[in-house]
Amino acid sequence: MKPTIKDLAALNKRIQWQINNKNMGLKFVMLKQDSLRLVVFTDSSFANNPDYSSQIGFVIVLADTDGNCNIIQWSSIKCKRITRSVLASELYAMINGFDAACVLKHTIDTMNGKPIPLSLCVDSFSLYECLVKLGTTREKRLMIDISAIRQAYERREITEVIWIKGESNVADSMTKSVGNKALNRMIATNKLDLERKAWVERDDPKMD
Repeated sequence: MKPTIKDLAALNKRIQWQINNKNMGLKFVMLKQDSLRLVVFTDSSFANNPDYSSQIGFVIVLADTDGNCNIIQWSSIKCKRITRSVLASELYAMINGFDAACVLKHTIDTMNGKPIPLSLCVDSFSLYECLVKLGTTREKRLMIDISAIRQAYERREITEVIWIKGESNVADSMTKSVGNKALNRMIATNKLDLERKAWVERDDPKMD
């Protein structure tokens, strides 16, 4: 695919942003080891690529009960499967983020000597409703992935599913070209600020 004038303009805009924000970057702060938890933000942009594929992304944060946090992994990729709905693209973003978080959780659990909670954050109410209210979808092939996430929740591999405001979803920047104030704040302050709209939490007696 040949670059267009629009592509060059976007590239120049990005280069100028880098020049203006050359001192901006990730820093890592001390966290309370006895209250660690993983928080996974996921997001998608439905059919926003030239081939009508969806862009999916996630940001994984290690945080403590004081609200301090460090960004430890992020991703922005083209969904391999062409999706027919926003729900489908949001689901594949969640699956991708959850898979990455499981690997991190296993490593941290081993180092920490005990399991830490894992929370999934989404700004899609339809996906949240499917997961926590046992909703269904007409796209039956999605039910396999939905059932896999539900099973992980039942097995306490997922501690909490949170429906958050779109403007507080730091993964929004992984799928859209515009900036995201929530991500900028997190990078600048190393603070986790969840604007919850609804959530379901499952206590794990092993974590007490």
